[in-house]
Amino acid sequence: MGTGLNHTGNGGICVDRLIALSLLLCSCTVFVPAQKTQSDGMQFHYPSAARVQLVGDWNNWGGITDVRGLVDPSCGVMENSDGMWTGLPPDDLDRGIYRYAFLVNGTQFFPDPLNPERADFDGHVVSVLLID
Repeated sequence: MGTGLNHTGNGGICVDRLIALSLLLCSCTVFVPAQKTQSDGMQFHYPSAARVQLVGDWNNWGGITDVRGLVDPSCGVMENSDGMWTGLPPDDLDRGIYRYAFLVNGTQFFPDPLNPERADFDGHVVSVLLID
């Protein structure tokens, strides 16, 4: 009947539909980006650091944007394991876009090297976190 579809000889499965379904299933597993969850934590490798803090919009950048404008050394402190620093943003963040960075020894801001999304905070290049 000229439908343009290729059928198997026994009148069974449409080959075109089988191929399309295979492509759809394969593309979903290949092209869906992995999403970082908060439970994964954030990691930053800096072996020579005495202290690394996870600072951002959610904690007034470690106190810098507070009235006093001073870094609170206890704010956002990350755990160190052989130079690999690990920390979590607060688990009660509302949906939205947040800027963050790693603050090393209370003086140097570093964006997250594992996150390509960038923004600016007070002249510093920082990272962006989306809570959806």
